[in-house]
This record gives sequence, C-alpha cells and structure tokens, in this order.
Amino acid sequence: MTKVVDKKVTRVIAQKRRELITIRTEIEDLLDYLEVLEARARDIGKPRLSHEEIKKRYVATNGNVRSRTRRKAA
Repeated sequence: MTKVVDKKVTRVIAQKRRELITIRTEIEDLLDYLEVLEARARDIGKPRLSHEEIKKRYVATNGNVRSRTRRKAA
C-alpha cells in the first residue's frame, strides 16, 4: 500500500511542478507586457524613431549589434 501512495504523491508532485512552470511562464509574459506598456506611457508625446533610425543607432554595418559599453583594451 505504501508504494501506491508513493506513486500517487509522486504523480501529484509532478503535476504541480508542471502547473508551476506554466504559471511562471505566464507571469514572465505579463511582466514583459507591463514593461512595454510602461515604456509607451513614458514616451507619450515624444517623437518616434523609425526602424531605419534604430538600425543606424544599434546595429553596425556588418550586422552585429554594437555593445553600449566600451570594452577595455587588452
């Protein structure tokens, strides 16, 4: 009888872990969405940048993203 209870408890624990993973994923998505909404609220009334302006600002000519911090010379 102990094995039956152990199997049932193990099954329930696995199910709860899967549910937690799903909830954590949903929370991460909602937090990302909240960040977007907050950024939009901060930017109300400010000029918008086009896709080309963003590319010029953040992407080098070879297609690699430039680091915003300067690297130390070796």
